[in-house]
Amino acid sequence: MKHRRLFAAFTAAALVLSLTGCSGDDEELSFGNDTEESSRAETSGSQSGGAEYDNSGRTFGDSATQLSMSSGDLQINRRTRSDNTAMGDSGWTIFVYLCGSDLESEGYAGTQDIIEAVSAQYSEDVRIVYQTGGANQWYEDAGISNSNLQRWVTVDGDIELLEELPDASMGQADTLADFVSWGVENYPAKRMGLVLWNHGGGSISGVCFDENHDYDSLSLNEIDSALNSVYDKMTDKFEFIGFDACLMSTMETANILVPYARYMFASEETEPGCGWNYTDIMNFLAENPDADGNQLGEMQCESFYQHCEEYGDSNGTTFAITDLSKMDALISAFDRTAKELYEYDDLSSIARSAYNADNFGGNNRNEGYTNMVDLRGFLNMVKQYAPSAEEALSALDSAVVHNITGIDHTGAGGLSIYYPLSFDGSTDLSIFSGICTSPYYLALVDAIGYGSTGADVSDYSNDGLFEDSDNFWNEDYTPDYTPDTTGASSAGTITGEVFFDSDGTYTVQLDDMSAFNYATCTMFMDLEDCVIYLGEDDEVNIDYDTNTITDSFDGSWPSVNGWPLAITTVGVTSDRSVYTVPVRVNGVDTNLRIEYDWNTSTWNFIGTWDGIDPETGAAARDTQMLKAGDVIEPAYSIYSNGEDAGYFYGDSFEYSDDITVSYESLGEGTYYYSMTLYDVYGNYYYTDTVTFTCDDEGGIFYDPDELANY
Repeated sequence: MKHRRLFAAFTAAALVLSLTGCSGDDEELSFGNDTEESSRAETSGSQSGGAEYDNSGRTFGDSATQLSMSSGDLQINRRTRSDNTAMGDSGWTIFVYLCGSDLESEGYAGTQDIIEAVSAQYSEDVRIVYQTGGANQWYEDAGISNSNLQRWVTVDGDIELLEELPDASMGQADTLADFVSWGVENYPAKRMGLVLWNHGGGSISGVCFDENHDYDSLSLNEIDSALNSVYDKMTDKFEFIGFDACLMSTMETANILVPYARYMFASEETEPGCGWNYTDIMNFLAENPDADGNQLGEMQCESFYQHCEEYGDSNGTTFAITDLSKMDALISAFDRTAKELYEYDDLSSIARSAYNADNFGGNNRNEGYTNMVDLRGFLNMVKQYAPSAEEALSALDSAVVHNITGIDHTGAGGLSIYYPLSFDGSTDLSIFSGICTSPYYLALVDAIGYGSTGADVSDYSNDGLFEDSDNFWNEDYTPDYTPDTTGASSAGTITGEVFFDSDGTYTVQLDDMSAFNYATCTMFMDLEDCVIYLGEDDEVNIDYDTNTITDSFDGSWPSVNGWPLAITTVGVTSDRSVYTVPVRVNGVDTNLRIEYDWNTSTWNFIGTWDGIDPETGAAARDTQMLKAGDVIEPAYSIYSNGEDAGYFYGDSFEYSDDITVSYESLGEGTYYYSMTLYDVYGNYYYTDTVTFTCDDEGGIFYDPDELANY
């Protein structure tokens, strides 16, 4: 952080507890016509779990893809047709698996997207077929059931109800398989698309979190199983499979879709609440009914970005079109890169490089972790250790045929990969072992998981993960260690001494920086029987030649309306730094995102984002813009006797254009200053704290002889 003001004359208001209630607003939405029920063919059902079949002597079971190892080399075997024959004579059908969840029940986002579709130019050659469900409340005037699954088709300016089915979880493979099977039988077309609509959580958490069934979601393996069970009912691939959901443009997702579609449409980053613009899609296809997936995808990239701009949330935009026929070349090249990385003798350097790649979906202590990292960024960062990364980069650029990004992700390459920026225990590793595209990369991630325990990675061997096997996905993988899940560890991977001089310079002298990743200065405030956490400042000085980390603190902190903010860094570019702050807005706990513009030396409000659900792994889809009159309360974590004791809320204030962030004195009180050291395995460590006081005029007074541990 820049431009701290020494001995600032501002004072902070006394911190007091406050509570407010919840509030919300409903948006007026309506269709052009009333829906009508019509009779259609009954559902044809689906094969449960998928049929086994043999391809080149290999049994696939529920998956249409098999990855195996032979003499240390990756073998890719996929289910294929001898001939692809279009299932219809002309036109397009897009099947939308619309799992409404809280996106619909709290904001009618699903209904709004249907309205976009029926508001478009009508063509008999183009239709959207929906399956709706997964929300406990749909917009009343839409006529969509809150308790049953329903199927609809677009007609001229409206949607027509085709059939109603008993309630079932849209997070189950059989539910998806049943819809796709019924859809391709009753609404075949020359070209067909499939859209999975809802929240997404990346490769580990999947997509389509059903609000009516404990937010059950479709994993990548379940998507694979569902589509494989319908394979024999189709004579051609889908032209595209897309995700109107967050974080699903991943290499792991693309890999499982190769047998089923020509292109994947998806975003690496979270999507804004507006999602795709279905008016643009329908208009384009009405005017270009013979367009293929590549042509539609090019339009979709531009349309999505423009839609985000209209919504006011284009800075973080990503959207990519992946040619799935190019994935085998990319996967093979990536596996060779992963092998070189695994065999490199300095895992810490590789892990440190991975942290410098662009990532998506928060990935911080305030908002939670998705652990999705940009593949291009990862390859660029590690290519100094793996010469074959250049080949993988070339294969990536060939596979991603269209890619659009906002200013926060200008270097993003279109596909992400799972990388453990922070471990969430052995469950993540077990899931990843069933979707990872490279056994060498799995072994690399597994070694990092072992390092997260504080153990010496040089003593760890996991080369059994890439021994010859018919299908390494079928290996019963459970790590024989327990990755750290707290984020904080007492393991001594980073050790050293702390010094504090009369000039107010705090110095950490490390014995060894081999496992060190980065550091922040950290601030707590004393409240007699507890302390409150004021966040982290990421501007510290690191000298790798002398193994020292230093920072001089002047007593000022980013503040709003006299209240210091508990800031955490989200991301840094050459032009700006983005931070997240826990707050309560209109009575609802969320995270405030703010940015510091390095070119103008000003702070700006971005909006609020709810982050990653800790139970389901679903990413919040909306970045909500602040509105005049919104009531904001700064929030602070409380610690008592070293234990998390909940949240403390500052005095509320109303947001307006006059509200700004600025560096202000912390105000009269006692504070504890330390460093937080982060290692390359995702652990963090608090150093000893220095006590200082601030007076009511902004003066700061240190007691260098007093060191306290909190």
